[in-house]
Amino acid sequence: MKIYVWDFPTRIFHWLLVVTFAAQYLTGELLDDAMQWHFYGGYVMLGLIIFRLLWGIVGAYYARFSQFIHGPTTTIAYAKSLNKSSYTTYLGHNPLGAYSIIFVMSMLLTQTVSGLFITDDIFYSGPYHSVVSDAVEDIMNMLHSNAVNAVLFFLVLHITAMILYKRLKGQALLKAMVTGRKELSESQVSKLENIVASKNHWLRFVFVASLSAGAVYLIVVSFAPELADDFYY
Repeated sequence: MKIYVWDFPTRIFHWLLVVTFAAQYLTGELLDDAMQWHFYGGYVMLGLIIFRLLWGIVGAYYARFSQFIHGPTTTIAYAKSLNKSSYTTYLGHNPLGAYSIIFVMSMLLTQTVSGLFITDDIFYSGPYHSVVSDAVEDIMNMLHSNAVNAVLFFLVLHITAMILYKRLKGQALLKAMVTGRKELSESQVSKLENIVASKNHWLRFVFVASLSAGAVYLIVVSFAPELADDFYY
């Protein structure tokens, strides 16, 4: 049985986040003279995170935080049941997946926000670099440098989890995030307490995306302090 779980806004967010993170790693770690693009990518990343936070409140059913974030007791019970044939099936994010989302979103938000306050000491600076002390800048640099390592560690776990779920549980998580549809066996469907088909909510999507883009513009341009004139005569 195929069930439409991941709405288009959630899926486009997911893949844009993957592409943007890859571009950020490329421009920040591997390429020379690409720092301006790295800053642009950071602003895109900030917009994506704002979008996901808003979509987690007003978005499609399975995208909402209230639907997939569970307490520690439920999460621990789910983790203990993974090696059993009677483990609980979740249409949306399972409890462990929910906490992984919270973790990676927190790390990416840390990276994007800290990037607003740092500089490459040559040509490019974040829009709020001029208003912080050297001590604060050092902290922001430290956060910016270490958060990426945490995200890379998460990616390894994420890919490993997808492979294990495919081989051991028969759940094609990657395919579902491409097509939006999860394919479940009759036995898995029989264990579900509630089956809700997701919806795309196009007008809501356009509104939230526009709101997110507007928020980034306000943060990066409108609210940012004016740069001091550093020319000497």
